[in-house]
Amino acid sequence: MTHGLILARDARVYLPLVEAAGLPDLTLHACETVAEARKVAGRCEVILGQPDRVAQVLADASRLVWVQSTFAGVDALCREGLRKDYLLTGVKGVFGPLMSEYVFGYILARERNLFAVRENQQARVWAPLAYRGLRDLTLGVCGLGSIGEHVARTGHHFGMRVHGYRRSGGECEGVAQVFPQGQFYDFLSSCDYVVSVLPATPSTHHLFNVEAFSAMKTSAVFMNVGRGSTVCEPDLSDALERRDLAGAVLDVFEEEPLSRESPLWTMPGVVVTPHISAMSFPEEIAGIFCRNFLALRRGEPLDGCVDFHRGY
Repeated sequence: MTHGLILARDARVYLPLVEAAGLPDLTLHACETVAEARKVAGRCEVILGQPDRVAQVLADASRLVWVQSTFAGVDALCREGLRKDYLLTGVKGVFGPLMSEYVFGYILARERNLFAVRENQQARVWAPLAYRGLRDLTLGVCGLGSIGEHVARTGHHFGMRVHGYRRSGGECEGVAQVFPQGQFYDFLSSCDYVVSVLPATPSTHHLFNVEAFSAMKTSAVFMNVGRGSTVCEPDLSDALERRDLAGAVLDVFEEEPLSRESPLWTMPGVVVTPHISAMSFPEEIAGIFCRNFLALRRGEPLDGCVDFHRGY
């Protein structure tokens, strides 16, 4: 009999979804808090959970074989000093459509002046506003994993010229040009919108700093739906204050929630959202866990395996 731990704020939602799959020889323990989980972690071989919470019970999980993350970002489990003697799988193929909807919702809102149109409606003002179509704009996607590839395809669908940045370079469907490591600033300078979907790794920490923002067009908009640690927030605030950038759409931050004292809250042209660009839907994540559990039982490769050293 295999014991499995579900450790997430919505563990009670996951439990019946996984139980309904009828996985063989699996006993489940659903815990919403770390304190609860520590009582049962020692007997569990598999864990389905939020990386930040799972990281806190790793020392207790002496029989651990495999962790299935409920999030795309797994940096909380890849940090120095944490054990790495187990299989870790992330979530792929789920968040790309959701993040694309978020990204293009705000791109279209900006280019079509939807916020201003709404204000005019509330003021009963009839004032047609000029706008741009997306066809003549260049979308830059920084990070061409499964999520970045989906964002790029969506941009291509809208007729945008799509540029991508990936350390290894190469080609990507729907991307006109992929810039490799060493051409980061060339990539940034070519884009009207720069969308970061980068993971949190040592090499991406504060990659977006004063030099990066200085390389962008003054008419460019920066969008971050990846990880907050990739951005030096004081440098971003300074760039916006100097009008080195036209605006920013920010869903993730180095410290969450964003401090009430942060100038980003009230800067013109800046949108702040509370880490909602792609939420985990238990129905989909539970399905990934079930498929991977059966693969583990059969000794087959699991989907979404993470390289601890690369962080993704």
